[in-house]
Amino acid sequence: MIPYVRQSQIYSYIKMKQIAYIDELLDLTKVSLPTVRRDLKKLEEEGKIILLNGGGVRLTEEAEHSVVTRLEVQADEKYLICNKAASLLENNEFIYVGPGTTENYLIGFLAGKNITVVTNGIYHVPKLLQYKIKTIVIGGQLDHNYGITCGPEVLEEIERMNFSTALIGASAVSQAGVSSFDRDVSIINRKVLGRSKKRILMVDSTKFSAFSHHVFAHIEDFDHIITTEKAGLDSNDMPNIVIADAADL
Repeated sequence: MIPYVRQSQIYSYIKMKQIAYIDELLDLTKVSLPTVRRDLKKLEEEGKIILLNGGGVRLTEEAEHSVVTRLEVQADEKYLICNKAASLLENNEFIYVGPGTTENYLIGFLAGKNITVVTNGIYHVPKLLQYKIKTIVIGGQLDHNYGITCGPEVLEEIERMNFSTALIGASAVSQAGVSSFDRDVSIINRKVLGRSKKRILMVDSTKFSAFSHHVFAHIEDFDHIITTEKAGLDSNDMPNIVIADAADL
């Protein structure tokens, strides 16, 4: 196996595991320890991973939060969650779709609906074009890593809109609040929620054990919080919880 292919295989495995160990990578690649160490050194030099004490390795913070990386995480859950979310929408809605990777899965379920999507998620644009969905992309400064537009122009434009439904994701959910790892996303989400008649939060099960810095809402601010049974929650835990499962497909 050529080094580039092997390094891509190692990187994909680390993205899936979040933290991996050299012994695992040896089993994965079936090459020598020095070869794995050279591959890891190359990935470290590219800014993709951080080597940890004790033989561990994880993604860099930038790589961990990049859109391309996060699109692949919890894909099955995101698919179920977005199918359920789309079923709660009606024709002729004017909706805000957040820029996150969970929301990206929603776009396919909007095909055929008479809906206008407003978003600052640049990575959504190819799918919105593919499914011929009426769309307003909010202009502003482009953040290339997170795939969003941000800045005062975005906030000013949102201030001039009223949304029938806001559908957004989050980095973490707890009784302390619903939060994002990105300050700009948090500020925009807060503004959008204040302009929305109905508010839907779409989060996979991992978000209930995660920690993130920038709180933009509280659990009770949402009409529906959609997740899957893997979160281990029910209406006794949160009255607004909605469990998405394969039976909804």
